[in-house]
Amino acid sequence: MVTSSLRIVRSAELSKSEWTALTDLCIAAFNEPWDEYWESIGPGVHVIAEGPNGVEAHAAIVDRPIYAGPTTLQAGYVEAVAVQPPLQGSGLGTQVMREINRFIDEGYELGALGTGSQPFYERLGWVVWQGPTWIRHRDGRRERSASEDGGIMVRITPRTPPDLDLAEPIAVDWRPGEVW
Repeated sequence: MVTSSLRIVRSAELSKSEWTALTDLCIAAFNEPWDEYWESIGPGVHVIAEGPNGVEAHAAIVDRPIYAGPTTLQAGYVEAVAVQPPLQGSGLGTQVMREINRFIDEGYELGALGTGSQPFYERLGWVVWQGPTWIRHRDGRRERSASEDGGIMVRITPRTPPDLDLAEPIAVDWRPGEVW
């Protein structure tokens, strides 16, 4: 397992060169364009693993309301979990996610994220949301997001209502780019 130093920083405290390094990491890890991604998710807290060659891994939390059945929960929504491709499988993703989990457990009613890598998150205490997924638009309209079903995971925290039903519909507010 690779051990890097972890740094926790708010979006507003990142320099232009740090934003560039995070963008380059995400492009390398996801092999997709990253234009305007940071603006679409909004400000948050970043956990950055740094090693001798710079940024090696990253994960962020942004504040988002989650509408779980009839309940609105303040959620820590996880974004941009990325590890440099040569270091994937080295434990760096686990390192940054453990710190993210701690933040979520201490400060939110629920953790949430969208992924196609459920086994990775399951071993870190996340569970797949079983109910249908939706998007809430500003005009109050709801739009079904069936392609996200089975890809949304949540983390139960000490502040999660004990009667939360994972089979209820779940929704997030619309935003540009990737909504979930």
